[in-house]
Amino acid sequence: MTVHNQVFSNKEYKNREKILLDKLEDIELSFVFNRPDLYYYSGSGLDGILSVDDKITRYVKRNADTAKQLTDLETYPMHSFRLFKDLAKNTKVNKIGLELDILPYKTVSYIKKAFNSEIVDIGPLLRDIRSVKSIEEQEILKKAAKQTDDSFDYIRDFIKPGVTEMEISTKIESFLRREGHPGYNNIRNFQHNFTTQAYVMAGENTQILNTSFGPVSGVGICNMHMNGPSYRKIKNNEAVLIDTTGVYEGYTADETITFFVGKPDKNLIDAYEVAKDVHRLAEKILIEGNLASDIYNEMIDLVSNTEFKLNFMGKGDDKVGFIGHGIGLELDELPIITPNYSKKLIAGQVIALEPKFILKRSGVGLEQDYIVGKNSAERITNFDW
Repeated sequence: MTVHNQVFSNKEYKNREKILLDKLEDIELSFVFNRPDLYYYSGSGLDGILSVDDKITRYVKRNADTAKQLTDLETYPMHSFRLFKDLAKNTKVNKIGLELDILPYKTVSYIKKAFNSEIVDIGPLLRDIRSVKSIEEQEILKKAAKQTDDSFDYIRDFIKPGVTEMEISTKIESFLRREGHPGYNNIRNFQHNFTTQAYVMAGENTQILNTSFGPVSGVGICNMHMNGPSYRKIKNNEAVLIDTTGVYEGYTADETITFFVGKPDKNLIDAYEVAKDVHRLAEKILIEGNLASDIYNEMIDLVSNTEFKLNFMGKGDDKVGFIGHGIGLELDELPIITPNYSKKLIAGQVIALEPKFILKRSGVGLEQDYIVGKNSAERITNFDW
């Protein structure tokens, strides 16, 4: 039998268990389905659920023996959804907590009918808990960030006229896989599918936005998934924007670098310098106690004093309303640096900040990852820009 080792210390798991039980104290029974949360609390992402009342119980659909190796939680097989009806026979509760932003309506209805209970949404609470990373998590995120840093160093000399976006992307993906990237990202956003781990786009392809997930998308190679790299060849005197992820033990780093081929238009270089200024500001203000909305407004003020204010984070109606987002077991975690997110930052949160500019014939972007600190932020993506 293959022996699997825990990623985190027993102390770490016990602390997570205590926080979850405290936060869900007023909800008599909750069921957790989301794979990142299953992994977070039980040490494995094996299909199944967590049942949370006065304790946490792990149910798995397959391979309970492996699940038991990785957790001290009581662990049982889950042969089918009949489990909920069986649990309901001996359980009378008024409220049941579920992740309503990700669960299918059919699943929610089945559980509601089985227990004849009110359903409440615990998704935001679970996201808030995971938004603050422990020291152990921060160290893993630094390893994920090193993957992206090293991938840019690996590819930099390959970027030249005549090479296609797809050729650059596949070389980066191959490198990342060799460095331990599992080849996937957990994304909470409904119906958003990554087509690659390395979004490479150049020239006019940077201007085209075919997804609602960010300010750039690329055009892709098929009409089903119209995002990502294409077969377009890199030309001389242009910018090549590369947005990629590193994933280590399930934790995602997110980094964008713009490479300049030849001598591109001066406005591209100047816009990139403004992106750097945004990051210099970020290290000072991504600190505990600052409101995410205030941070957003301060960065907007900085850009508004430049000639590129109309090009920031998209163009026209395609502008996105954020500058950064949390990262961790999901690519799109909390907090969000947006005018609508009014919560204060907490030390230990990890944020990918991505100032990007879409200009007349091209675009540039610079995305870096920061750990929120008490007095200053720590940048963990360290490729030289």
